[in-house]
Amino acid sequence: MIIKKFFVLVICFGLFGNAFAQTASKNPASTRDVSPELKEKALSLLNNLVRESEQFSLPLNRISARINVADLLWESNEKQARTLFQNAVAELNTMLGQIPSEVPEAEEENYERYAILNDVKNLRNELLVTLAAHDPKFALEALQALSRKNADGLNFFEDDQALELSLAAEIAAKDPKQAYEIAKKNLENGLNYNLFSALEDIYKKDTELGTKLAQDISSKIKNKDSAISSPYDYTSNSNKMMNSSAMNTATAGSQRAGSVINVWEVQSFLDTIKKLNRQAAKDKKPNLLTDNEIKELIGILAQKYVRQPYLSSYEVSKIMPEITKYFPVQAQAIKNKIGQAEMTTLNNLMNGQAFQIEIEDKSADEILQIIEKKPVAERDELYREAAQKAFTDGAVQDAKKFYGRIKTKREYDYLDKQIDTALPLALAEKGDLSEVRQMLGKLKSPEERIEILTALAVTVANGGDKQIASNLLDEARSMYTGKMKNRKNLASILQLAQASAVLSPDQSFSFLEANINYFNDIISAAILLSEFNDYGTVKDDELRLDTVEAESYRNAPKAVQLIKNLSAADFARTVGLIEKFSRSEVRFLSRYRIAEALLDPNAEENEKNFQSNISEEQYDH
Repeated sequence: MIIKKFFVLVICFGLFGNAFAQTASKNPASTRDVSPELKEKALSLLNNLVRESEQFSLPLNRISARINVADLLWESNEKQARTLFQNAVAELNTMLGQIPSEVPEAEEENYERYAILNDVKNLRNELLVTLAAHDPKFALEALQALSRKNADGLNFFEDDQALELSLAAEIAAKDPKQAYEIAKKNLENGLNYNLFSALEDIYKKDTELGTKLAQDISSKIKNKDSAISSPYDYTSNSNKMMNSSAMNTATAGSQRAGSVINVWEVQSFLDTIKKLNRQAAKDKKPNLLTDNEIKELIGILAQKYVRQPYLSSYEVSKIMPEITKYFPVQAQAIKNKIGQAEMTTLNNLMNGQAFQIEIEDKSADEILQIIEKKPVAERDELYREAAQKAFTDGAVQDAKKFYGRIKTKREYDYLDKQIDTALPLALAEKGDLSEVRQMLGKLKSPEERIEILTALAVTVANGGDKQIASNLLDEARSMYTGKMKNRKNLASILQLAQASAVLSPDQSFSFLEANINYFNDIISAAILLSEFNDYGTVKDDELRLDTVEAESYRNAPKAVQLIKNLSAADFARTVGLIEKFSRSEVRFLSRYRIAEALLDPNAEENEKNFQSNISEEQYDH
């Protein structure tokens, strides 16, 4: 359902489309402050959005609009922002009260109940996390107000513990003591990964409280009433027979004062401690846990693995070096249990993990020196690991350098192709004229050349050479067919508009204004398709704002910079361009994004995070 919902509005917010991923980091809009005059205009626009947030007929749209506007309004008008949050809580509570406490027998009614509950859950999470950044106490009160039990007496929202810990992470920035108290309370119910995230945030704000929480978690693991479990507890070596002894142990543990703690949770906690201890060493602060305390936890895992009926090399690889260091007898017993056939896999995993730690925070040249000191037989795999990490981190040129050192490449390895595809744009963003010129001839389509030339034009312009940048932009324009027939053409339009916004804003405005009708046509067609297929994007002739917002960010990875450039050139014309969208929901979100870009110092980071979350959600589904 989510993929379908995203698909039908993939063009929404085409005005700030995916072309802007190309924008160089030195874009003037991101390095200069927004002028006081422009901020005043943005605040006026935001105040209009306060009224507009009440215009929607769908409750979920009103709530979503209030949350977004209140978040942005808090700094300039806390009283009004607080009222918006209160109204959002009240209406969300009304929606929650309308959900049947019992699951209907009819399939259609059950599906409708699930859909509404899912909407409420998502809005509730968004509201609470947003509110916690401004007023932690208010957020916790809202969490209690927005709780409800079903007919069986169970909480409607099964992940409230994780949500409360997410709130603790937000609260830590303003009130680390309260965040610690929340984390400590949740620790009574056992360990989970949100707890470790909260630990990191609390430690960053208050070293003493972070250290105290780390020791609390360590004590929980070492508690004699806590049972350490593993998915393999219930599996024999043949993966078919239940191990009743292990099962009884885990069950008994859950009935005692302690908790059943998964081995992966212990390992994750140790990873968090190692990470924070490394940071503590850099900051010349005491470690969260001493070496002896860490050794105790490793010993618990070692004993668990020795007793465990079945072991996987993947399960023990991360902790195996420490077990070998501190507990060699248990380490040998674990290796014997894994068996010779698995030892090669285990050793490869251990070597890979050690290498990742070794190259952390190292430059490309330093990584090359590290690899060249390794045994020859290991180097190809290490070069590839380094290339993969560099590519994932966006260092495409370094990835190319590492991959080029591999002597025997894998038979089916797409990393090389991925690097070569990304390299021209990376070189363009770096402003490497000669290298880009050499690569342009290898590109197959005009759209590919437009993407590279416009990115290069922006980078060169930011470097101060406007004439060369203008020539590059003219060259890119000459390749555009002038017709938007497909998504590639749309991308070209947006790329040209982006470069023009830096070099000649008037041309950028004209270019976008000339194409706005195409955007409206595509949005209308997408809505028609959604209604025809009953995808759920439209209800009572109103677009869901969450879908429009998601597409806004997904198709606009760096729209903030474009908005700043256009607004600085002509704010009224920027807003006027938005008014040309035919759908009121799209106009509302577009105006909000203008205000956000000009008023929120974290707008670019929020944009990046939102886009990342949308990509992960789409992949998961």
